[in-house]
Amino acid sequence: MSERAQTARELAADVATHDGVRDAWTAKSFTDQLLVVETAPGEPIPTAVRERLTADGFAGADEVYDVDGAADAAFAGQFEDCQRYRFVDTESRGQHRSYVV
Repeated sequence: MSERAQTARELAADVATHDGVRDAWTAKSFTDQLLVVETAPGEPIPTAVRERLTADGFAGADEVYDVDGAADAAFAGQFEDCQRYRFVDTESRGQHRSYVV
């Protein structure tokens, strides 16, 4: 595991303990490291969490991927039991390689 991947995992673990956050974890797209954050239904991501992620090189997925439409570039969906937000690690963007066989 790269040092940056370890940093992302530690950041997710720290964010998961923040008031207003239900869960946080890392994931990978085909080329990028993601950090996913869940809050209670209808609750926005806490400002302090968003600021921490930005300071550590993470940006909302829609902003990174240049997708228009959502009022919040990190918003990934409203579910029955949570709201989900996706952030992309801009410092390691494009360095991951996933293959489907």
